[in-house]
Amino acid sequence: DIATTHSSKTETASYISSTKNSMDTLGQITSYAAAQLGAQYCSHAFSVLIVRDHARIIRWDREGAIVTSAINYNTEPHLADFFHRYAQASPELHGINTSISPTSAREA
Repeated sequence: DIATTHSSKTETASYISSTKNSMDTLGQITSYAAAQLGAQYCSHAFSVLIVRDHARIIRWDREGAIVTSAINYNTEPHLADFFHRYAQASPELHGINTSISPTSAREA
């Protein structure tokens, strides 16, 4: 759920458009993140939402999402920096739960 909470009152974040297409997109990317978090042993996941010439990086976990401000990827290096750093990050920073391992033949 992408929302902000202020003194026990939940409000939709100001960057979410209320058009039908926007709500459909929000529902779709939320369901993708929920499916990924539900099917894999991970603590969080990242996605990138691109709309025209702007992108937002979204960090999902089981509590909700953290969304960056809009990045104009044609003029700002932030999206390329994210991908560069993500490619070099540890599995834990990718969200992979490294305490999980396959069952050995003996354990099975």
